[in-house]
Amino acid sequence: MPATTACGVTVHVVRTNLLANGRGRWLAIAASLVVSAGMFHAQDTEKAASPATAPGIAAPAGPSAAPAAPPPDKAELLAASAPIDARVFDLSLPRGVAPEGGLQVKTIWAARAISAMFPEITTIGGYRQDPLKWHPNGLAIDVMIPNYHSEEGIALGNQIAGYALANAKRWGVLHVIWRQGLYPGIGAPSWTADYGNETANHFDHVHIATDGGGYPTGKESYFIGSMQR
Repeated sequence: MPATTACGVTVHVVRTNLLANGRGRWLAIAASLVVSAGMFHAQDTEKAASPATAPGIAAPAGPSAAPAAPPPDKAELLAASAPIDARVFDLSLPRGVAPEGGLQVKTIWAARAISAMFPEITTIGGYRQDPLKWHPNGLAIDVMIPNYHSEEGIALGNQIAGYALANAKRWGVLHVIWRQGLYPGIGAPSWTADYGNETANHFDHVHIATDGGGYPTGKESYFIGSMQR
């Protein structure tokens, strides 16, 4: 499994299970997967040290340490750093594991892309009744993370959250919530309140909210780098 290391965080760019699931064609777009794992790692570390303090970036340990990870308030740079060449990567996205009834078009687009890029994901929640507007209005999905207590599960959640932030402008992502961290599509992250259980605190799923883009008419075509209506 090829990997790159940056800021002390190993990022697996291409995963072999894409081939095992008959998804070899997605290897061509793996380079567009910008993972902000360093940001999530830094925020988790800061929270363990000081739960009431906004996340920061620790200085490198010693003169030979790798450069510090980009600060969390640079999420907009992550989003800007994932250009996709439509001539090469604009491949059609099939319907994924998320039920699409009640979802708006940009939320569907995000759900389909995540299903295609992460075949480990078998459950994505969408429309439901809720006191907040996101799910009832088709603006949000919940990407359920298998084995979310494990290192592999946490890494997978980090990758999916990072992928959503990298595509924030394209999908109209307003915010991502993962492991009690609230990450705006553009802006500085913060901590959510403790709501008393792992699901409410988003430890078992990545919540992704978009600006919607309107309800589908049935004429939409979804691609990895664009959407047509």
